[in-house]
This record gives sequence, C-alpha cells and structure tokens, in this order.
Amino acid sequence: MLPNREGRFKATIADHGVAETGPNNLATFVCQYKPVAELVNGEWADVDEDFEISGYHYLEKKDGSINQVTIDSLKAAFGWDGRDPFWLQDADLSGLLVQVKLGFEEYEGKQRIKVQFVDAEDATPRDVPKADDNSRRSITTRLGAKFRALAGGSPAPAPKPSAARPTLPAKPAPATRPTSTAGSNASAPASGSGSNPPTGTAPEATMEQAWAEFTKHCLDRDGKPLTQEQTEAEWFAVLAQLFPGKQPADLSAADWAMMRDEGPNHITPF
Repeated sequence: MLPNREGRFKATIADHGVAETGPNNLATFVCQYKPVAELVNGEWADVDEDFEISGYHYLEKKDGSINQVTIDSLKAAFGWDGRDPFWLQDADLSGLLVQVKLGFEEYEGKQRIKVQFVDAEDATPRDVPKADDNSRRSITTRLGAKFRALAGGSPAPAPKPSAARPTLPAKPAPATRPTSTAGSNASAPASGSGSNPPTGTAPEATMEQAWAEFTKHCLDRDGKPLTQEQTEAEWFAVLAQLFPGKQPADLSAADWAMMRDEGPNHITPF
C-alpha cells in the first residue's frame, strides 16, 4: 500500500527500469521503493507497515537538456557514474538501501503522496546546505526576477516604479483575451484577423497570449493539466530563466512572443 505520511525514509528497491514516460516521452528512471525505516525525532525507527511507492526521476527536461539535479541525486544514491542511463535498469539493486523524501502534493484538487527526491543511505539530513558562488548565480538567474516581482520592487536609488506580480488569467485562458501588453506600447494582431507581421520584423505577443500558449503545455506525466498554483510557479520560473533581471512589467511585445514560442520548452516535468 502507499505510504500515508510525509517524511524521510530508508527504503529497499523492489523493481526499477528506464522508460520514456509522460506526454513528452521523457527519459525517466522509474524505481519502486519499499520503506523499511523512518526518521523520527532524529532517530531511525522501523516501519511496520508494508509500504510501497514508485518514484519517477526525470533524466531530461522538456527542452532536451539533461536534468542535472536528478542525475546528481541518482549518482549519489545508487553509485551510478552518470554515463549510461540503462545501467540504472540493468544493475542489481536488490541489496541496496537508499533514503527517500516523501511529501504530499496537490493533484486534480486532491493531495497525493510522492517521492520528492532520493539520496544515499548514509546521507545526513541534519546538514544544512549552503550556496556556493555557482549556486548563488544559478538561483539568482532562475528566481531573482520572481522574488523581485513578488516584493514589488527593489530598494535601489531613484528606483523605477515596478509592478507587483501580475494577475494571471485562470487556466486555460480564453483565446480572445485583450491584446494590450502591460509595460509595452506594441500590440499583437487580433486572433483570427489573418494579418501577419511585415517581413523582417520581430514577432510580437501580449502577456495573455503567452500565458494561453504556456498553459497548454503545463501537464503532468499522465497528460493532466497542472493546478493553477503549479502552473504559475512554472510560469515565473521560466520567465526568470529567459529574462534574468527583468520584471514582467518591463517585458516588450517581442519578449512576450519569445515567452510564447520558447517558454514551453523550459517547463520542468511533473
């Protein structure tokens, strides 16, 4: 049966394989875990229940790049060298113990238990990780704009007025949303007008048009739409990747066209 609570567990491996999963056929290491011990008040205690849960560890992202965070955790947990993904399927893992972190996440309005990450058996959960220079740059690049948008601006001298986090339309957005773009004087052609940008000009779009296209690709591995909260989190994460240092109100019509056309490729699979 599925575990009924969150926490950090030690687990044995019941079955494992590599396959293409989800609507985007992403390479995935699927591992069936059987929790045998649970971390309680800093001590490991035996698990009496017959728990079993499958973890889906995506080896690649939607844009085709390697999912380095997942790769690193699998190398630490399973002793894999990271070269051949099918080693994860062919290796004998029957005598191995690993740690898994389980947590509840919302799916179709309901809470479900999920394997959030896997770690080596002897990993120390009490250790507090601290960012080095590379991590600082990575986090700032991905999330800096999102934090600033939520904060409503930055305390720089003579600051330029900044917009708070924009209100996004409910998902899915209607196809006939207004075409004006916040922070830009440019407008995209109305839907169904049949007009095209003049040859040699950059494509343009509005925030609403970018959002409408983006939400079409926010799906879980079963092809079901993500929740509004999950979709918004992906939206702001991708904005930070594509336009580091910019706030949504600062984006031009050309930027929104880039978000519409390239943003879906940067969505992290669920």
